[in-house]
Amino acid sequence: MLVTIASLFVTQAYWFKKSFDLEERQFDEKINIALRNVAHKILVLDSNYVARIDPIEKVASNEYYVQTNCYFSLITLDSLLKEEFLIRNIDVNYDYSVVSSEIKEVVLGNTVFNTTNQQLARDSIVACSTRLDNNLDLDFSIRINNKTTYLLSAMGIWMFSSLSLLIVLLVFTTVFVFILRGKKLNALKKDFINNMTHELKTPIANIAVASDAIRNRVMNEQKMAQYADIIHKENDRLHNLVDRVLEISSIEKSADTFTMELVDVNEVIMSVVDNFEPLIQDKKGFIKTSLSESNATIYADKVHLSNVVYNLIENAIKYSDKAPEIDVKTINEKNTLRLEISDKGIGMSQENQERIFEKFYRAESGNVHNTKGYGLGLSYVKMIVEQHKGRIKFSSVLGKGSTFNIILPVH
Repeated sequence: MLVTIASLFVTQAYWFKKSFDLEERQFDEKINIALRNVAHKILVLDSNYVARIDPIEKVASNEYYVQTNCYFSLITLDSLLKEEFLIRNIDVNYDYSVVSSEIKEVVLGNTVFNTTNQQLARDSIVACSTRLDNNLDLDFSIRINNKTTYLLSAMGIWMFSSLSLLIVLLVFTTVFVFILRGKKLNALKKDFINNMTHELKTPIANIAVASDAIRNRVMNEQKMAQYADIIHKENDRLHNLVDRVLEISSIEKSADTFTMELVDVNEVIMSVVDNFEPLIQDKKGFIKTSLSESNATIYADKVHLSNVVYNLIENAIKYSDKAPEIDVKTINEKNTLRLEISDKGIGMSQENQERIFEKFYRAESGNVHNTKGYGLGLSYVKMIVEQHKGRIKFSSVLGKGSTFNIILPVH
């Protein structure tokens, strides 16, 4: 349907152009006749009944030059032009000039408006109408000021049909875009539900097994404490999952959730890195920090900023197919602080790079869960960075790793 309507619009545009060209030719013919009649009457007033009237010269699309090679007054030219334009119903605004036949210089001129309003045309002031000249041989030129507007208004039904078809095309295109967005959101929703369901199943299953074991009481106290600890941890995991979804929803609705204060970014980074130390050691990897010795203080929400660093380091660990090797740097650059977090993990394809900040999007889809997550982490990171008047950049090479750069204004 879109192709059909677009084809109709192209066809309409073609015929509109044809119609416009035809209207322009007819207009030029009317102007040509009017100006030749003016030239004829000027020659008659000069008692010249036999001289040949040269063809009207079209200097530009809206400008015409008429050779008469005789003397006439400005007021005579003014009245003759108005008369001819009124007869032919040529309602245009125009400038006319009296030109010396010999040296082609403008001698006098005037501007005329509302040529089809007889009263206004008669009453319009003619500049320099009483000035006396030395009976030089004269020509005249005329420039139409609103030719395009006149031609478009003369086209009538063509304008209406073209605008109507354009509106239909725009409306249909808008509807089409919304349909595509709806399909995309529906696909994201399905992926999110699949991911969320997967994330919920594991802790629920662990809680169920541990609680059944405790209920059956077929274990010693050490085992019971172990199962109770599992229930506690999985319960925390469920809470974190729900809190993350609610937190993003809250941030989208209002920025009032932020508590802005002076924060040392280096301290925040070290605090987060310390939290990951046990996990990094378990995976036999390392996190290397290279922090700026200059001003690293910014105006920020400490909790949300910590979450940003946490998410990026967690992703770096999550998407490493071997022992994680992560570099964290802070660099001062022209009243900004750049936070760089890079890894040597699995990297990402160009196609996935373009969508990583979309809410609910993950490189895996459906029930493929090589890594844990539900597609909110990087969307959250981008949202927090933008709320802090910063920007985030991402680069990645498949199989070689990824790098995030966050640029924040320094206090």
